[in-house]
Amino acid sequence: MSEEERVELKIDTPNNLSRSELSDTEKEFRRKIYWKSCCFDLDRRAVKFISQLSIFLIVVIFSLYLLHNKKITEIYLSLLTMILGVYVEAPRLH
Repeated sequence: MSEEERVELKIDTPNNLSRSELSDTEKEFRRKIYWKSCCFDLDRRAVKFISQLSIFLIVVIFSLYLLHNKKITEIYLSLLTMILGVYVEAPRLH
């Protein structure tokens, strides 16, 4: 393994096992990972990823559209390069 140890947590909830019988580790994992509503459960990692991707795409499309139609390009090029700098990982020597 690499420098980090990988920890896998498998949550198995058979039909005959109620939520009150879950271990404390499984309950803590569910509290940290899932957002609960009256109608459904959401994985908070997926919600965060989808919202970041949506904002990213809106800004990129907006910047590309205005680069194509306007003559003032400095601010839109800056936006695009900033977003690329955030999302593209810097090269590393291993």
